[in-house]
Amino acid sequence: MLRPLTSEEQLWVEQTLASMTLREKIGQTMQDHAGRLPFKDLNEETIGAYLEKYPVGSFFIGGEIILKASGRAEDYRSWTSMFQKASKYPLLFSGDLEFGAGSAVGSLTAFPPLPALAAANDEALAYEYGKYTAMEGRAAGFTWAFAPTTDIALNWMNPIITTRCLGDDAKRVARLSAAIIQGMQENGLAACAKHFPGDGVDFRDQHIITTVNSLPEEEWWSTYGYVAERLIQQGLMSCMTGHIALPWMEGTTPCDQPVPATVSRKVTTDLLRGRLGFDGVVLSDALDMGGFLSWGGYEKRTLDCFNSGTDVLLWPGIRYFELMEKALDSGKVSLERLDQSVRHVLELKARLGVRLIDAEGRDPQAVRLQQDKLPKELDAEARTVSRETARRCITLVRNRAGILPLPIDKTRNVLVIKLNKPAEGRTFHRMDRFIELLEARGLQVDVLDEFEPLDTIRRWEQEGRRWDAAFIPYFLTLHGMMNTARPVGESAKGIWAMQHAETISPIGISFATPYLLHDIPFLDTLVNAYSLHEDTLEMMLQAIFGEIPFEGVSPVRLEAPGEVQIQIIGKEAGTCRTHLS
Repeated sequence: MLRPLTSEEQLWVEQTLASMTLREKIGQTMQDHAGRLPFKDLNEETIGAYLEKYPVGSFFIGGEIILKASGRAEDYRSWTSMFQKASKYPLLFSGDLEFGAGSAVGSLTAFPPLPALAAANDEALAYEYGKYTAMEGRAAGFTWAFAPTTDIALNWMNPIITTRCLGDDAKRVARLSAAIIQGMQENGLAACAKHFPGDGVDFRDQHIITTVNSLPEEEWWSTYGYVAERLIQQGLMSCMTGHIALPWMEGTTPCDQPVPATVSRKVTTDLLRGRLGFDGVVLSDALDMGGFLSWGGYEKRTLDCFNSGTDVLLWPGIRYFELMEKALDSGKVSLERLDQSVRHVLELKARLGVRLIDAEGRDPQAVRLQQDKLPKELDAEARTVSRETARRCITLVRNRAGILPLPIDKTRNVLVIKLNKPAEGRTFHRMDRFIELLEARGLQVDVLDEFEPLDTIRRWEQEGRRWDAAFIPYFLTLHGMMNTARPVGESAKGIWAMQHAETISPIGISFATPYLLHDIPFLDTLVNAYSLHEDTLEMMLQAIFGEIPFEGVSPVRLEAPGEVQIQIIGKEAGTCRTHLS
């Protein structure tokens, strides 16, 4: 459970709450997006004027998880100090620090993603993962991580969390996420487990529609409930609710509309706070997502979200202030309910020590940056965590023909069949780095990334071209192709095209979904690397050429027949399981 506040911290919370105007209280219950402010010139005057009119309690900064990390740590540190100096009350700064602080800030350390950490399966390493995320994040001005993702990959076709979670075993998810959270929170960064009541059952995307966690009650408690209970008992500071329905708890509306947790009092208050005993901050997922927008008009969905028990609404927009003032005046929202959430937010700020930030906006708990990084020794330690995770995650899923490791002295010419065509606009050209590293080893590399006509490989073979190895690397960044993590479109055509070949034994490499075997079941050789992370690319090639062992263990079941889970929206929500051929 959360540690009790000290008497000094409790006094600060109550005195601060008592000093606030109604509008200032409202501001504590919303989070703004610093990248969407209605002015470009960030200075004390513009920020001060904005905060005087819209006294928000927290800001999201850095790159979003669906976009590229960007910016310099020194700049974020400067901006957050400027905001703190201009604000009447100390602010929280959040970010999508899912894979280290470098997943949001370009100059900091990006770790391999959570499936890679799950493949390494080491709680001590997970703690370090959280620790250095916190140290780098706090140094750059962050105090709140929207991480870790504590969902469970129960449906291999899920498009949201298969590349962002710790696998399909609830006990492993609980162990490793607990270690990450401990590492974060012991080093000054609030963790946020997401997305309650649990993503990973549906095959659809809540950015588009409300999705459904259709597990029956008993099964939910043994999976998602088990994870949530363990993390809450450990002292989880915040929890993000998702635009995800939980039929056994909430049911549906009279017109069979699923009820997202973000508007459900039964899920947020009765289940999360009541039965699970969570007493931290409840944050909604982003309120610009389709799974929330479909609930109703702005007033209905926003007030339902707040009245469900949500403490902080993520990106409701500045019209939230006027809406809440009117709702409080009319009785649609009670002052008691508002004070309850404000107190939760202030308690979080007290635990994080942001009340100690000085008049110049400087954070005494933050490590001082040196040239956009942690001091040399700490920076080296963070880099070691990155490389150690990369080394230990590389997973040899199949090696039926005994092709791997490749003999270095006999591998000269290789073919690369690129299965990332749909995502070219959002891959940041990282697949080319894989080819560059092959060429740096002195290999002659032929590349095929156009699959019309389908028999190109066969025609090359007829011309006498031969290769010592053929790689089939697959990569699809999150939302690179909306609503899927699987090879579709041109990538799927590539799978078709490669089967025209008669002389190659393809080596599949997944830099994304760990379930590539389900879409290319004929592969005799498959390596899961989980990402195009720089250290991972290097370690993956070292493993392929026998320079280091394959140490990773798949965090998801692969060899067993796949389970295609189909949500039936309505009164009889359920799951249909069929075998893959």
